[in-house]
Amino acid sequence: MRPPFAVAVAALCLAAASAASAQTKINIGIVTNPTFVHTRAATWFKECLDKQVPGKFDVVIHHSAVLGSETQVLQQIQLGTTQMSVSTTGPVEAFVPEIKALEMPFLFPSYEAADKVLDGPIGQDLRRRFEKAGFVALAFLDNGFRNVTNSKRDVKEPSDLKGMKIRTMEAPTHLAIWRALGANPTPMAWPIFTQLQQGVIDGQENPIAVIHAAKLPEAGQKYLSLTRHVYSALVFVANKRFVDNLPAAERKAVGECAQTAALAGRRYIRDNERQQLAELKAAGMQVDENPDLAAFRKATQPVIDSLSGDTKKLVERIRAEVK
Repeated sequence: MRPPFAVAVAALCLAAASAASAQTKINIGIVTNPTFVHTRAATWFKECLDKQVPGKFDVVIHHSAVLGSETQVLQQIQLGTTQMSVSTTGPVEAFVPEIKALEMPFLFPSYEAADKVLDGPIGQDLRRRFEKAGFVALAFLDNGFRNVTNSKRDVKEPSDLKGMKIRTMEAPTHLAIWRALGANPTPMAWPIFTQLQQGVIDGQENPIAVIHAAKLPEAGQKYLSLTRHVYSALVFVANKRFVDNLPAAERKAVGECAQTAALAGRRYIRDNERQQLAELKAAGMQVDENPDLAAFRKATQPVIDSLSGDTKKLVERIRAEVK
């Protein structure tokens, strides 16, 4: 017969194990490392849940692409083997075709315009379209506006890109944009530091925050042109069945914490952009702050002109909203 103390300890251990097993696991797949807003937002989401519904969730953030590319993570979420991600919207296009409306070149004139669209009826409409693919779009945030970097020369106008191998996301719309600009677009999963460093590709396009966090000057990216050609939306995306099956209070907390983290992510991007650009210049990047944007708009207009159906209607609605 065990002494009463041993019985008490065993009982406590069993209780702790039972409490732990009662937690709902949320695996979040992220392709970026902890310095990027994707991973920061996931961390803020976790902290919010721990505070709002303590002990209810075990949130595990798998960063730095350990679960695969964004496309692979989205496939896992669709299957339910991974529960969530903070994903760039580009790869979402393969699952929710209408999302490419957000990827159109020179569509949003400012952060405020993007917020107005994504926080309003158009954003609600887009979020509903995720459901038919088995997803829930919990909240939109962003990564900033995308700009082009390269190791070859200053890019003032589209003709300067002729023949350059530019890494793009694995998204048809982005391939179309860079073909229209005369480059040789090369779809490639993130990260790409080694490929840039070894000269496998000449350049890439991303927001200031990504260029800074990825330390691309160290990868030989000497030239940065502030083209701001595409607004880089991000989305807190989750498996719909997983969210629907949560108890009401927990489902509410997940939605509210995703929104809280998304708003924090927007602030982080916007508050730090100017300082990050200064640090890129200090690291040796030659920054062209006034490329010929009219020429870039003209070159990429055929991408917008090629739209049809619901996506074309969404772009028309967005243009009407932000004009």
